[in-house]
Amino acid sequence: MEIIDLHGQKEFSSTHHIHKTLHATPHSEISVVGWAPGQKSPIHCHPQADEIYHVLEGEGLFDDGRREATLKPGDTVIFPAGEVRTVVATTRMVLYRVQAGPDRKAKSLEAWPAK
Repeated sequence: MEIIDLHGQKEFSSTHHIHKTLHATPHSEISVVGWAPGQKSPIHCHPQADEIYHVLEGEGLFDDGRREATLKPGDTVIFPAGEVRTVVATTRMVLYRVQAGPDRKAKSLEAWPAK
């Protein structure tokens, strides 16, 4: 058994969000991510990995190009492999992230794909 203190892993930077891997296997990874207000991810996807975010603290705007939603503590969002998205922290935000798939690398896009 492995016990992880999520709150002890929180870290923030004024220049970029801080991603801390808590545990990884060949097909999955769990992490905690600290975002300062206003930080934004690029438009991106993970072609071969599902990604799940659970909001522990704060609020953020999650956008998949079809819908924008403000998520708050207790909310969870699921992005299937290949789904394009961006995230903006509207307040200081802490996310618990789960990725599942053989290749979890992000692919950045210059713009939203044509609909």
